[in-house]
Parts: sequence; structure tokens; C-alpha cells
Amino acid sequence: MLLAKELKKRGWKVEVFVLAQGGMLAEPLARAGIRVIHGFQRSSASASSTSADAKSGATPKTHLRVKAMLVLAAFATSLVVRIISTRPGVVHAWLPLTNFVGAVAGRIALAPLVISSRRSLGTYQERWPRLKRMDRVANRLSHVVVANSHAVAADTAARDGYEVDRIAVIPNGLDLSRFDEIGHRRDETRRRLGLNQDEIGIVIVANLIPYKGHEDLIEAFALATEKRSNLKLFMAGQDRGIGPELAKQAQRLGVGSKVHALGTQDDVPGLLAGMDVGVIASHEEGFCNALMEKLTAGLPVVATKVGGNPEAVSGMPGCVLVEPRAPADLARGLLAVLDRLPEPAVDQEFRQRTMRLRYSVGAMVDAYERLYLAGDR
Repeated sequence: MLLAKELKKRGWKVEVFVLAQGGMLAEPLARAGIRVIHGFQRSSASASSTSADAKSGATPKTHLRVKAMLVLAAFATSLVVRIISTRPGVVHAWLPLTNFVGAVAGRIALAPLVISSRRSLGTYQERWPRLKRMDRVANRLSHVVVANSHAVAADTAARDGYEVDRIAVIPNGLDLSRFDEIGHRRDETRRRLGLNQDEIGIVIVANLIPYKGHEDLIEAFALATEKRSNLKLFMAGQDRGIGPELAKQAQRLGVGSKVHALGTQDDVPGLLAGMDVGVIASHEEGFCNALMEKLTAGLPVVATKVGGNPEAVSGMPGCVLVEPRAPADLARGLLAVLDRLPEPAVDQEFRQRTMRLRYSVGAMVDAYERLYLAGDR
């Protein structure tokens, strides 16, 4: 969305083509004057297939597979028609399923430049092997493959047998203007969260999903509190089913009163303004926006050594990398950062300034414009 909106401001004609109607980004795109095309609506074809499957006694698994193929075919056909009718200079697809459809449709419709995007490590291929085959097809049919970190580029090359030198690396961009005034919000946030002046707030912003490492973090936090009793841990993110188990774990380890699940937060910059240390405990990442937000807020961060995390914290003072799935090492990293508090103000300022230089929306869009224009020639 950030890329689309900024391209629109710079005079590009932009359309967003999506699989299904709705979604939280539809309204801001519409306000920016960007047309959103819905590639598939439930059709008589899908309805008739349901009826036919029922009559023929098809198994639910077979029915779902047939229905998924029909949806995908309808989506791809709609996209081919749209490309032929509008003749865009660039067809740029994002995420595994749409990479496949975008690359196939773009080539069939003879689009001048077809780009697919790898936004994460390919571990999802282990869970859904069919996507591995689709990724390889998308790679072959794309004129350019873009990764959002060097780690993702290397992973793509290794998993898909693709030459790493052919992958363009363009890091994520952040709307850094959201962080402009957070320096004045620390006291307000701490009062709201019940953080006393002598207490240290540790924060993780990640949906409650197993691979985000909350279980490791709670164990590491319990170890750290044995040496530092003035710690509180705040977990911001939607509970995807593991919240109750995490609460039981915290109680079992004797830190139940110090671990606070905040749920989804609309104002992440405001939350980070009241914190002292940020954590990324993930077992896998592509290029972590939550890590970028913590650094932009000026926080020292303890991050697992996965995906693009080492790239994001490279050269950042006060930040520590730890092994994934290793609570003891995570506790070590936490204590190393805590021992530096209060840290020099210049370290916080350096992290904030560096993030603005490296990862602004403007820098990201500049890189994509260069790619689009070079390919267009």
C-alpha cells in the first residue's frame, strides 16, 4: 500500500488487483485515488461445481481442490483480461499464490515487465509443497525477482535453484512519520500501562503464533527476572490461539503478574514510546517490520539471528543478536542490553537517524522506480 500510494503521488497510474473483495487496506487505497480490482467473485461456475460434486459423491477434499482450481483459474483469467485491456508497463505480484498467478498471467498477456516478490523465507514450502512448485514457475516466468533482504534472496536461491545474482534486493520501507512525536508520549504510555519510574518495560510486537517465539521469550524473561526484579513484559498482537497456554506458562514460571498480553494495538508508535527494550524472538523471518519499528522508536533490541534481522541491526549500538529457539541465549541477550541502561542518548538518536536513512518509504520507492524504468526500457 505504501508503494502504491507513493507511486500515485509521483504521477504513476496504479491499480491494485486482488483475489477477493474487502480487507483493511481497501479504504486507505481508495482515499488515495487508487483503483482496487477484485479478480474473483463467487460465480455460477463455482456454484454449479458444488452441485455437481455433491451429486457425484465427490469427497470433501476433492471438492475443495476443484473449487480452489476454479477460483485460481477465474482469478488468472480476470488478470489476463485486465492486462490486455489496460496494457500496463509493469505487472508486479506479491506473495506466493499471487506471484504464480501474476507471472503466468503477465506472460500470457505479453506484459513488458513481470516482477514477482519474495517477502519471507521459504519455510512455508515445507508446510505446503505445492507452493514450492508454484514458486519455481513464478521465478522462471518473471523478468525480475525481488527480495526484501539479502537473507531472503539467498534462501530463495537455495530452495528454488535460482541464481542469487539475478535477484534484486529492495528492503521494506516504513512510514516513519508515525514516529515523529513519540518522544513526548513516554510518560502518558507508562501511566496507562502501570509502569513505575523504576520499572523496565520490555516489548514484543507480534501476533501470538508459535513461530514468533513467545514461549521462548517468556522462559527467557523468567530467567532474566531472577537477576533483575524490576522487569515487565508486554506482548502486543492478535491472539491466534496460543494466548491461554502462554498465560499458563507465565504463571508456572512465577512471572504471571509481570507478563501482560495487550492484544492488537492500533497505535504501535505510542506503545513503543513507553518501552525501554524491544525483542524479536522469531524462529523465522523475512525482513521484520516490527524490528524496524522498534529501532525507529529508538529502542535497543534483542533479536534472533534469523532472516533479515542481522541486516536490520547491523551497525546499531546497543542491539544484540541471539540464537533462535534458545531461551537461555535470549535471556543472556536481554541481560546484556539491560546492563547498558540507561544508555547514552546518542545511541538512541543514532538508531532513529539510521533507520530514516535506510528504510524510509521514499528510499524504497526510489529503488522500485529505478527497477521499473530500467525494465521498461
